[in-house]
Amino acid sequence: MPISPPLPIRQRRTQRCLPVLLLVFLWCLLAAAQAAGAADLARTLAQREHTAWTERNGAPERVSAFAQTADGWLWLGTPRGLFRFDGKRFEQVRPAFAQRFPDTDVYTLQADPGGGLWIGWRTGGISHLRDGAVRNWSADDGLPHGSIWGFAVDGPGLWAAGLDGLAWFDGHAWKRIGKEQGFGARKASSVFVAADGTVAVLSELGLFLREPGAQRFTGPVGKLDTRQPFLQRRNADGSAGPLFLLEKRGIRIVDRLQDYERLGHPWIARQRGPVTGSMLVDRSGALWYDDDRSLNRIADPARAAALPGRYHAPGAESFGTAQGLSGRTIHCLFEDGDGNIWVGTNAGIDRFRATNIVQVKGVIESRANLAPAPGTGVVATDGERAWRLRHDRAMERLPGTVGDVLAPGLRGDLWIGGLAGLTRRSADGLRVLEEVRLPPRFSPIGKIHALAQGADGSVWMSAIGGGAWRYRDGRWERPAMLPRQGEKTPLSMLADSRGRVWFGYIDNQVVVLDGERTRSFGKEQGLEVGKVALLTEYGGSVLAGGADGLARFDGTRFRPVAARPAQALGGLSGAVAGPGGLWLNGAAGVVRLDGTGRARIFDERDGLRDRSGILNVGTMARAADGRIWMSTAAGVSWLDPAHIAPDPKPHKTSLLRVAVDGKVHDAGPSLVLPPAPGRMSFAFASPALSMPERIRYRYRLEGYDRDWQQAGADTEATYTGLPPGSYRFVAQALNGDGVAGPQSDPLSVQVTPSLTQTAWFRAACALLAAALLWGLYRYRLHVQARRLLAIEHTRQAERERIARELHDTLLQGVQGLIFIFDAAAQSTAQEALRAKLDAALARARGLVAEARDRVHGLRAGDRTGVDLAPMLAGLAARIGAEYKQEIAFTVEGEPPHVDGELAETCARIAEEALRNACRHGAARHVGMVLGQAARQLTLVVRDDGIGIDGDVTKAGKPGHWGLTGMHERALLAGGRLDIVAGAGQGTELRLQLPLAAAERGEREWPDSVALY
Repeated sequence: MPISPPLPIRQRRTQRCLPVLLLVFLWCLLAAAQAAGAADLARTLAQREHTAWTERNGAPERVSAFAQTADGWLWLGTPRGLFRFDGKRFEQVRPAFAQRFPDTDVYTLQADPGGGLWIGWRTGGISHLRDGAVRNWSADDGLPHGSIWGFAVDGPGLWAAGLDGLAWFDGHAWKRIGKEQGFGARKASSVFVAADGTVAVLSELGLFLREPGAQRFTGPVGKLDTRQPFLQRRNADGSAGPLFLLEKRGIRIVDRLQDYERLGHPWIARQRGPVTGSMLVDRSGALWYDDDRSLNRIADPARAAALPGRYHAPGAESFGTAQGLSGRTIHCLFEDGDGNIWVGTNAGIDRFRATNIVQVKGVIESRANLAPAPGTGVVATDGERAWRLRHDRAMERLPGTVGDVLAPGLRGDLWIGGLAGLTRRSADGLRVLEEVRLPPRFSPIGKIHALAQGADGSVWMSAIGGGAWRYRDGRWERPAMLPRQGEKTPLSMLADSRGRVWFGYIDNQVVVLDGERTRSFGKEQGLEVGKVALLTEYGGSVLAGGADGLARFDGTRFRPVAARPAQALGGLSGAVAGPGGLWLNGAAGVVRLDGTGRARIFDERDGLRDRSGILNVGTMARAADGRIWMSTAAGVSWLDPAHIAPDPKPHKTSLLRVAVDGKVHDAGPSLVLPPAPGRMSFAFASPALSMPERIRYRYRLEGYDRDWQQAGADTEATYTGLPPGSYRFVAQALNGDGVAGPQSDPLSVQVTPSLTQTAWFRAACALLAAALLWGLYRYRLHVQARRLLAIEHTRQAERERIARELHDTLLQGVQGLIFIFDAAAQSTAQEALRAKLDAALARARGLVAEARDRVHGLRAGDRTGVDLAPMLAGLAARIGAEYKQEIAFTVEGEPPHVDGELAETCARIAEEALRNACRHGAARHVGMVLGQAARQLTLVVRDDGIGIDGDVTKAGKPGHWGLTGMHERALLAGGRLDIVAGAGQGTELRLQLPLAAAERGEREWPDSVALY
């Protein structure tokens, strides 16, 4: 803040007050330092970034009022209606619900603390807008007739001044203020609430005042009237600042409202022409105002005074259409929550923003070499001119011949190299201390690329195309210890604090010279930065940077330096140590790299113009006051690390609209959609009036998205073919530092199912599908049954054919043989022969009877129940008698009844097993056991004979088919036959057959049988 000078001390008391003078002097120095710090916050008009929006950018014309609501939106009142701005897009606002605005011509705006917006209309009436809903008041509701010219917030209430008088809103209703309340004027030109709570109303009769706590106005005080209300800002310590009054004669400071007509202070600015204009005092205390030609600014209006015959106080800055202002006539001024100044003109709107990086204009507008200067600022040269620059826009051109490159010397001096040679100058560059001629033909094009002075006083020079040179003891020499005997040109050089000199080359090579010994580093030693355009010392280590990154030397090898984000370390050409870490100048912009590897990038949105080139050296310097200076293709800029404005935290994201298949819906709390929506898009935005380009968005449709969907800078989310169901859509903004703002209010979306998407329709389809499957299953069974019946018919026909053939051939032939042998037996006289013949005939007749039974079975396909136990008992008795072997037969459990086929299968297997045991087994005991369990027929044949070899039990004996046939019969019957035998250990045959197939009278068929 400005500090008043000390009171003068009388001459005769000087000797006694020297200590006091010393204290006052020190206090003044402190005040000056504080003022310098404050001035840094109060950037000059030229040091602010200017952006203009006109009709070509979608901006409305003739903006008459600004306001910013708590949600961050900037509101613009115009004759064509109400608009809002999020930093990128202008949108005309129309209420979303049934209530509409009563007019389109907005005269004044005022944001209320609750987040709403008050609107005063030129033709009369007041509206309040909040969350898309509007409420309107007219003269019938207690308002004055005619235009509403201004608002003033007074605690929870609101004052409104207009053509027909004054009104007060108590939070519920409007009340007309008139003579009963001490206000006797017909109109209220403007209304103002002072810092102490005094309400001041200017009118055609003069100024009416209502003191804090009073119920009535007093006055009028004076006779002066003006449409522009008083202005007052609170100081940093909370105290009330000066009162400013703009009237038809100009702008001045008022000591007291009661003495507003008294000219107790000089004019800050005199009005030119009949227009009363607008004014604004920003948060730094600077005064902004307009006249009929331009926008004007005075940094310290409390000390400003317009000289006689002058319109503006000395030091006033002006900005008009020639400098880029959108229009000639200024209608209103406004300061937003980020400190940006907004100007409404007849042709658009303008923004003046204090950026982190300040461009030095009008001096060097191309790449330059930089070196610190004593005090504050830097010395800069672009090869044609050299300047000493300071942040307060003070600049001084250096005399004499200048050069291309700069390098700090060992004794606080400065080396400058150019076409004419090297000059050693004082640190401020003003005095030449030494001149050095360059060696002949030192470079094909005669240009120096880089300079450095070593600890021994030697000056090192890199010449473009001419390699490296060293100047010591009054002569130039080619350093043969460097690559290619010094003819390889270094891209960068560094003389470190340990007396070593470092050289960086274009092919990813670094060479260090320690005394007269050199050491080279490349990819094998960890260096992978590409063109080594940067060598610097930081934190006791040497860093090498270039096209592909940054690496730190640990004493043995180089280690890569990581950064988040990684692109921050590309194309590096300058570096200095400063507050907060290492400052770098590169392809990404200006980068601050802290100790954790986190990089903060400063780019165009921070005020940086263009980028630094990889082939430029000396593009960054730190001044004695801590400011960081940098050079790019667009010139020289500076940044104050002590006053870096962080990215503002994003405001709450607002859902603007929803479009479904081309139809736009209001973004209310819920939305019900018809069945089968096609393309659905959600438009959203978060206002960012300073750096909207850094805002990134993410969104999520709960019920559909599992996680946040990253939208980047896009402000629209699109979905296609949403299935029926309930969803909630939310969006959120994040700033450049990754800080997230509040989520949008959720929008509930209900997608109605179509007829084919309802639950009962799915159930009906499921039932229909089940019925269809059941029908297919029944059809399959029918087809299979017919197929099996056809197979059975074919099988039965073949059986009958075989039965006929057996009966007509074999049985008839055997029967004829029996008759012949019977006649022969009757004719023989030998009793022994007759007995043998009779026995053979009996056996033959038995075989014929058995064969007839088989033929009968083939023809009839007998499936009637058969008592298996007697059949097997007779079989055991007959085979035992035949082989004169006792065969024990037992039945476990209830004797099973089976069909004829199963009985035949069991009998044939049993017969083969018993004959093998009697014929080949040499067994003393043979037994057979019949049983049933778990719907399985079990038959076991055991003997204690010589057994069977294991290979024979599996594959059978070559040339014999008995065992093979037994296995086949069991398999065809759906059963299983196991033979357990070993040499000298007897044999056990176990047969298992399913009873279920027998009881059903059906055969089990293999699964691989085709149905069609």
